[in-house]
Amino acid sequence: MAEWLLIPMCPTPNGRLHIGHGAGPYLRADAIARALRRTGNTVAVITGTDAYENWVLAAVDDNSTPEQTCRHHHVRIKHDLDNLGVELDAWIDPLAEEHREAHRRLHEQLLHTLRDRGAAHLETEPVPVGTTTDRPLLGVWIAGNCPGCGAPAGGNTCTACGDHFHPDQLQQARSRLTDEPIRWEQRDSWFAYPADPPDILSALSATGLPDRFLTAPRRFLHRPGARIRLSQPSDWGLTSNTLPSGHVLANTYYGYALYAGLLHADGTGNALDRDSAVTVVGLFGSDNSIAGLVAPHVLATPAGYKPFDHTVVNHMLHVDSRKCSTSKQHGIWISDLIDNTSVTTDELRYSLAHEPLDHHIADLTPATLIARINELRHWRTARLATALHTFSENTTAAIDTARIAAVLDTQQHQLTPPHVDLAAATQTATTWMFTTPDLHLPETAATWLAGTALLTSPITPTLATELWTSLGFTGPPRQLTPTTERVSSHRIGNPSRHTPGLSRAEISPYLRIEGHSPPTGTR
Repeated sequence: MAEWLLIPMCPTPNGRLHIGHGAGPYLRADAIARALRRTGNTVAVITGTDAYENWVLAAVDDNSTPEQTCRHHHVRIKHDLDNLGVELDAWIDPLAEEHREAHRRLHEQLLHTLRDRGAAHLETEPVPVGTTTDRPLLGVWIAGNCPGCGAPAGGNTCTACGDHFHPDQLQQARSRLTDEPIRWEQRDSWFAYPADPPDILSALSATGLPDRFLTAPRRFLHRPGARIRLSQPSDWGLTSNTLPSGHVLANTYYGYALYAGLLHADGTGNALDRDSAVTVVGLFGSDNSIAGLVAPHVLATPAGYKPFDHTVVNHMLHVDSRKCSTSKQHGIWISDLIDNTSVTTDELRYSLAHEPLDHHIADLTPATLIARINELRHWRTARLATALHTFSENTTAAIDTARIAAVLDTQQHQLTPPHVDLAAATQTATTWMFTTPDLHLPETAATWLAGTALLTSPITPTLATELWTSLGFTGPPRQLTPTTERVSSHRIGNPSRHTPGLSRAEISPYLRIEGHSPPTGTR
């Protein structure tokens, strides 16, 4: 048994979470955590909102400040994660009194350590400045075309190919929100350079990261002048007394992970200390490949830490052939479905978990979403109802744990980093769920119910726990001992209740096809 810390990418508090966000690192982190706990591991999931990301600024209106905007969305995003059934051991608000100074100080100390050890370099760079606002145009303020693939891109990353770039590398650079003319000025910022790019690629490969996710790091590391930003000109971000006015610390995902590691260690060091026995996993979308894969290796060693032990990277989710996007108001928002329709948390998770984001971009249509939800509803009222009826008619029944074990081992491998394949794990569960044993036989029904509870626990945890309880067990589903275990029938709160089929008419009001609002959302 081992101790694990999972750190899914921190969302920017400038909008709600849509199903593209949910289907990626958050659902994966929760499913992995439940699977690892199922076999006795100790697992913590820690993340929070990325309050100092300057994409917050686009969501600020005339009646709010950046801090008020962050606090507002911090609470709402947690509601979205609750609606997706994501259980967190800590939900960090970097602006909260309990975190503000410790979070800032850790990032400041990271820069100081890198600088003192010769790993951070102060350099002059060309920075685009708006001629009307006199504002440095970085992050949310800048747009153009990706230097790698030529696709439209904003900020410093490309969602199409996962490339990462600096402002002067962006092609056809323009002011993203104001359309004002640009002038280029020389500004000083701190950077860290990869000491040995081939070694970084080898180390990433050695963690078990699939080669398909190494394309963006290879391209980035082979580019002349590849570097990780440690500070930048901005009027919103992490401040430091060692930086001149108008400059802030770069808000790296790895720095946030270090703070999560500090909280996890609870004053006894850091889960990312070089000699830490905690297995730390970073989870993020492919558009954050450089932040999640390269930056930790550039920053960790000279600062005395370790990079992530494993990373779980997912591709983007499209809805109706277009990438989910809050800024373009395209997609389906998690809480729109859970709060306003008959769709349950389990049903949404079940549908999203089928998408093969561990392998490639996936395109989810409303018809597919509805079909999967209705498939699960029909299964509950037919197959599950039969098994529960058989089981309730018998005072005791035996579970053939050996029959379950082999299937469970397969799924456990599919949900253990670095070999994560959530769609395959879901297929393993559904193959068991939709097999056709004679569910009128008590011991067959008991074994099938136990296997269903165990195999669905990472995917549909509410249903799984209800079934587990009906078998007489307590707590969440746990791996059974390799013996034939006899259980007693317990009354269950009718998970086989009839629910009418879902129709497009019910979700149509919440399917946003085209929006005309200004860009204000989480990337």
